Amino acid sequence: MGSAPWKEYYLELEPERRAQILERLLKEVPDDGSDRFRKKLFELRYLETDHRSREVDYSRPSVDRYLWQCVNFVQLYETSRFFKRGARREVTQFLSGNGYIEAMEAGPDGERALYWEIRNAARRFFKTCSGTEYRRALFGLMSPGKADQKNQMCLDTWKMTEGIAHRLGITKDLSVWTKAVMDEYHTTDPLAEDRMRKLILERGPGKKQ
Repeated sequence: MGSAPWKEYYLELEPERRAQILERLLKEVPDDGSDRFRKKLFELRYLETDHRSREVDYSRPSVDRYLWQCVNFVQLYETSRFFKRGARREVTQFLSGNGYIEAMEAGPDGERALYWEIRNAARRFFKTCSGTEYRRALFGLMSPGKADQKNQMCLDTWKMTEGIAHRLGITKDLSVWTKAVMDEYHTTDPLAEDRMRKLILERGPGKKQ
C-alpha cells in the first residue's frame, strides 16, 4: 500500500475516519512522493465542489464519488449496449474530473496513490455487497443462497471493469481502475479469483455479452 504507515488509511472505509488519518499521516510520515495525490484524490472523491477553491474542510466529507462509480459503471455497462456514445462520455467525465487522469499522467507516484484509492472504494463496495440491501436489490423478496450472491458480485465486478472497458474501447484508460478493482475482488473470498477466471473465459473479448 505504498509505504507501510499508509496501510491504516487505505484499509479504513469511513470517510470521516479516513480524513483524520490522512491529516495525521501527512504531518507525521515522510513524503514518499504520493502525498499530494493522496490529498487531491481525497478532496475530489469526498468533498463538495465549493470546498476545492479555498481551505479544505476535512471534517465534512460528502458523497463518495468513487464508490458511486462502482455502482454507476455496472449500470453504464448495461445501457452502453444501446447508448455507447453517452456511456463513454460519462466515463470520460469521471476520469477527467476526479483526479484519475492527472494521477496517471504523473507517473508512478500518482498512479500508486490512484491505485490504492480505487482499491479502497472497491473494498467499500464489496462490503455493501455482503449486506441485505444488495441482496434485496438483486433478488427482491427472494432469499438467495450465498453462491448466487457471490456469482452476482463476480459478474458486477467484471461489468464495471473489463466488461465496460472492452465495450467502450477504453481498456488503456481504465487500466488502473480495472487492476485495482480486480485485485480487491480477489481478496473477498478464497474462490474469487477462480470464479472470475471462469467468467472471463465465458464473457471476455470476442464472446457474446
